[in-house]
Amino acid sequence: MNIKLRRKIKSLRQQLILLVEQKGSFTDEEVVKLSQCLDQYILIAQKSSKLKVCG
Repeated sequence: MNIKLRRKIKSLRQQLILLVEQKGSFTDEEVVKLSQCLDQYILIAQKSSKLKVCG
């Protein structure tokens, strides 16, 4: 996983933790949207990791 992608994922995780603490809910619309965004970056990281292993 490249450095920029790793930093982005780390940043989004930290933002998500803070947002959940602020909202007090995992089902708040903003929390769900940020979580989905983080999921997309994690999928990108997983796919790029598989490509390096297989290719």
